[in-house]
Amino acid sequence: MKRILLTMLVTVFTATSAFSQGKITIFNTTLKVDEIVGVDNIDHQKWNRKLKEALLEHKDFYIKTIGSYRDEYTSEQPYGLFNMIDKGSYPLLDKINMQYYDELILPNLKSDTSVKGRADFIKFCTEWDKLSGFAERKLLLFKDEFIDIGKIIQSKRISITSSSFDLAKSVTKKFDSKVTADIKANLQANNIDANANLVNYLSSAVTSQTVYKGTMLIVAFEDDYMHRLFLALNGISESEIGNDNFSKALMDFAAPGSVRAATTGLVVLKLDGKINKSRLTEESLKADLAAKFKSFDQGKIADIAAAISIGFVSKVESKFTAQIDNIYITNFLTSKLVDDIQVSSLRKKIETQLK
Repeated sequence: MKRILLTMLVTVFTATSAFSQGKITIFNTTLKVDEIVGVDNIDHQKWNRKLKEALLEHKDFYIKTIGSYRDEYTSEQPYGLFNMIDKGSYPLLDKINMQYYDELILPNLKSDTSVKGRADFIKFCTEWDKLSGFAERKLLLFKDEFIDIGKIIQSKRISITSSSFDLAKSVTKKFDSKVTADIKANLQANNIDANANLVNYLSSAVTSQTVYKGTMLIVAFEDDYMHRLFLALNGISESEIGNDNFSKALMDFAAPGSVRAATTGLVVLKLDGKINKSRLTEESLKADLAAKFKSFDQGKIADIAAAISIGFVSKVESKFTAQIDNIYITNFLTSKLVDDIQVSSLRKKIETQLK
């Protein structure tokens, strides 16, 4: 696998522009890197693949992707490997995981005040102690009554380091050219004459102030877990290999001369935003209209303000919410410890099994 020494600098890139710009664009507003997260160092043991463009993904992407592998260091498409924690039977991986849960995770949870007193956890531990086989214990994680506890246990393979930030300055902007059509439609829908002067004025008056807050996350396998993977799989004996999907993926990943790269961590940017509707409220619009259009009586002003605040604000908020309810993947991380796993003595046997 590739051994590439990279500068350990976290940089957030735009989802639409070249990486050299060091920017990310949200809701048609371009934010500079140093206004968001500044500089942050990544653990020196990890290889850091910085993306030229941020990947916009659903919110569960990073949890499901940790432990996958890619064709090569520069690839982005994930393939299942150490993230195979479904109901399937993967004897090699299941053994590592069940031992990890039994020796480390469950003892820790028994002293966790948010978990130890839960009735389902207490019952789970009782049932767990009655079982000795790795396959039996794995099935217990997926029993309906223990689904929530099972998710907590499996998530403990992963550590999440967070760094919150507030944007240094709020961003005030006008909306795009479609605002004119929206305003005109809202006025007409309320039987208000949408003359050019009124529409043009409202198009320039309707502005917003958007304040961005968020969290940068470094999501990665726990070091102890990766160490267990290395000890269990590096130089593994032929008698322990199987023909299940994990075994096949392991040999594709760790074969001699392989350039595959495991994704043992991600740098994730999660954004929240708050839209300041002070310029979109009925009262402020009434005052603006009264000052600008002296011939309008109070009734007409009230109708116009209501049409704008009710019909337009909902569209603005929906559009804004849709754009921030995602996560941005900016870096793939690969642990050198996992990258060093090789099972070269098994290559011949696996190739025979796959034919």
